Amino acid sequence: MSISLILYVMIVILAGSCVQSALGFGTTMITMGFLPLVMAYSKAMGLSIIMVSISTIFISVKYRKHIRWAIMLPVLIPTVIICGTVNLLSAKVNSDIMYLLLGFMFVAVSIFFFVFSQRIHIRPTPASGGVLGVITGICYGLFASGGPTAALYLLPAVEDKTDYLATIQAFLCVNNLVILVISLALGRLEAGDLPMICAGIIGMAVGTLLGLIVHNKIPSDVFGKVIYAFVGVGGVWIIVSHMM
Repeated sequence: MSISLILYVMIVILAGSCVQSALGFGTTMITMGFLPLVMAYSKAMGLSIIMVSISTIFISVKYRKHIRWAIMLPVLIPTVIICGTVNLLSAKVNSDIMYLLLGFMFVAVSIFFFVFSQRIHIRPTPASGGVLGVITGICYGLFASGGPTAALYLLPAVEDKTDYLATIQAFLCVNNLVILVISLALGRLEAGDLPMICAGIIGMAVGTLLGLIVHNKIPSDVFGKVIYAFVGVGGVWIIVSHMM
């Protein structure tokens, strides 16, 4: 394993962790956009999940008093069930095609909510939570990336941005741990990947701390727009990186 590969992994995870702690999601959108360029898709997924699990656990514990469990549960329960099931079956799915479709979906979601976000508000009800939970579970199970669709449910429901950050991190944390167990059981990572994991942990720690500083400086009135813009940019990057 080359030094350049280890540094590449560290930088990618640092960037992803910074975005994650600033906006509430984003690590896997960045890592799964960049890491598959230099390693197998399954290995990139396993490495991404380990890193994002550590990051979400840290932020969830740090802001545990701000977690809005009552609002989160309607979307969390179906997501966990679908996520675990789909991830177990994902080894038989053509990941390249689904990954490309995910990019198009992110772009469509971003455009839709930029245009209609002032007119359409997703209420935190069991019905809306169930529908978005299924969609999020599929995205999470196939791509280890369900943050954008979860944000569409949680962002309008949680007005305070610190409460939102804590809630979505707890949501992601639970699902990350589910996929982490499955990834380890399927052998997506090996003992030889330990240098990359250690480098990733360093990058994750630095990125998380930087992201929390950025989060505190983002004005509340533009916070939602920043998130929707990031969803769109992430979708464009997935499409572009897939075609490179």
